Formats: sequence, structure tokens, C-alpha cells
Amino acid sequence: MSQISGDVSEYRGYTLSLVRHASGWRVQIYPGGQLLRTDPDSVSAVGREEALARARAVIDHHLST
Repeated sequence: MSQISGDVSEYRGYTLSLVRHASGWRVQIYPGGQLLRTDPDSVSAVGREEALARARAVIDHHLST
């Protein structure tokens, strides 16, 4: 996963935007180029790394189907 800036990073062609949300973190997943949107297009978790791990898992699952 490459870091773009601040709390925005790229993973397998998708942009992950990490923001504080309620008592935890939310990661919005945006497709890049010709990629299709994921379902869900965001994930939430208490921990920052957990939220990013969940977002990466959504992308991995999406690309494997």
C-alpha cells in the first residue's frame, strides 16, 4: 500500500481515505481508473489499522470475484 498524503493512500488501484468517525475510524474506498466500485464502499472500526485492514480485505475480496 502506498501513502499518497496524510490519511489518503492507494491499494491495488483503489484510493483509501481515512477519517475519524464517531469513536473510531472510517475508510472510504474510491475506485481508480477503470475499476468498479466495491460493495461496501466504506468500512468502520475502532482502531485505525483495523479500519485500513478491513478496507484492504474488501478490495481483495472484490478483485477475487
